[in-house]
Amino acid sequence: MENTKIISDNGAVIDVNGIFYIFNSKYYFIYTKGELEENGYVKLYLVQVCKEVQNTQSGPVETGYMLGMEINDQAEWQKVQSSITTIVEDKKNGTQSATIQYLPINMLVNLKVVSNNKFKLLRHIVEDNFKIVLPNNEQATSNNAVYDITAAKTNASEELDSDVIIDYRAKFFEEQEKNGELENQIKVLQEKINNIKTIIQ
Repeated sequence: MENTKIISDNGAVIDVNGIFYIFNSKYYFIYTKGELEENGYVKLYLVQVCKEVQNTQSGPVETGYMLGMEINDQAEWQKVQSSITTIVEDKKNGTQSATIQYLPINMLVNLKVVSNNKFKLLRHIVEDNFKIVLPNNEQATSNNAVYDITAAKTNASEELDSDVIIDYRAKFFEEQEKNGELENQIKVLQEKINNIKTIIQ
């Protein structure tokens, strides 16, 4: 993750660490303010990025700002969560997935975050894979809470319930299960081949 600045809905400029990327032909930005939570998790945010446009008498005009908005469609959010898992794997293994195109952070200019999706990753994943140095205290500072702008949520306990925990290990077990199924299929095919060889002989 690289350091950059974003603008909150109240105009405050905030320092964050983030990754700017393209997935399914759309632009996304994952970022963290280094907020620590219980059980060794770190809070992260994701926004879909687009250019801010104003309607004028002569037609739509770009303002020079980018807008970061949450993904409201649940099906799309599920797909984007898979991109987070892929990015974690890429950073862990030093690979470049074909489904993700990483963009230079300096392409992200004047980003105004209007709303966002929240998720959590284990602290050691954020530190090891994204090379971020996090504070030693176990709880996030309360003044950061001002910036959590999920319009649908009204209090802190509801807000925490809305966080998605991205567990990259689930993908590992899923792949392991697929490998087991493939191995069984190979055994069945091998037996068929052996039977055919016996008949031919």
